[in-house]
Amino acid sequence: MIAVIGGGPVGCFLAWKLAEKGKDVHIFEEHPVIGKPVQCTGILTKEIRKIVDIEDEFLLNEIKKVKVYSKRALSEFEVDDIVIDRAKFDKYLAKMARKAGAKIHLNSKFLGYEDDGIIIQDTKSKRKKRVDADAIVGADGPLSEVAKSSGMYGKRDFYVGVQARVKGNFDDRYEVYLGSIAPGFFAWVVPESSRIARIGVAGKKYSSKVFKRFLDVKNIDKKDIISKQAGLIPVWKKVKISKGNVFLVGDAAMQVKATTGGGIVPGLKAADKLADCLSDGGDYGKAVRGIENELWLHSKIRQFLNNFSDRDYDKLIRLLSGVKKELKNRDMLLRSAFKIILKQPRLLLFLRKTYK
Repeated sequence: MIAVIGGGPVGCFLAWKLAEKGKDVHIFEEHPVIGKPVQCTGILTKEIRKIVDIEDEFLLNEIKKVKVYSKRALSEFEVDDIVIDRAKFDKYLAKMARKAGAKIHLNSKFLGYEDDGIIIQDTKSKRKKRVDADAIVGADGPLSEVAKSSGMYGKRDFYVGVQARVKGNFDDRYEVYLGSIAPGFFAWVVPESSRIARIGVAGKKYSSKVFKRFLDVKNIDKKDIISKQAGLIPVWKKVKISKGNVFLVGDAAMQVKATTGGGIVPGLKAADKLADCLSDGGDYGKAVRGIENELWLHSKIRQFLNNFSDRDYDKLIRLLSGVKKELKNRDMLLRSAFKIILKQPRLLLFLRKTYK
């Protein structure tokens, strides 16, 4: 039996793929329902279409343009993104996992290991039980208990994201704000529709204060806030993702783009590779090397950006205006990097100057 700890999108997708391959797979989710709490902006690149069929039941909006702001510069880029209802997306993947034969256990918290099994606690009754498992997968988020229990957690760093669903009048573009308005990362406005948007910020320090300030900048009245959400965003670095019969995937494996904080697409890609390895044999670390190379490039770009002043961001946005087409797919930066530099070679000197 393969035990998947965590019923988020990556865990459910992995269980779905394993069950399709005829594996006896069980998901253990500590919350009473799949899909909650929501801790995600819910915007995905076109790469998701190569992984999962996009269904109307979780699709909220399709975005074709993004406005990127710095203190004194603005540029608009073409994108091919979608906005999803994360709770419904997670439930869809859980439904597909069940349909393929996976078993889902709710209110089931992972506590640790014992002999060749795991200890699961019922969060309602507080009763504990031992479950035999041939393989254990930690898909249990950035603070992964599987990673901690297996000795693979190590030193980790996080951004704190804070956002609100807000009523108002919004167009069909989403917005990104760089520089001092959201120091250390960025701020966003992502429209679910013409009437509701997700407005938020992320950073390593004072995210709540920065969030309140950003709401003021966007002239958001408290009465227009529908709900608030917050969560941790892993800062990618290469970590150990397998040890014996224990594996990590998704946020638990730090598989998140350091430039945008997006983890669903790389997490699902890694889950697909892990499903193949657990079913057919293979080295999981080698299988995800291409994914990790992409994440490494995102992390290097983030290192550059962490040293930027407002003036640097102004200059960067103006330079990137000349490579709009090449930037369209944020999940395939390695493939686009050469074209970007060839078309806008000044980026090399600019990044070298600002890298400290």
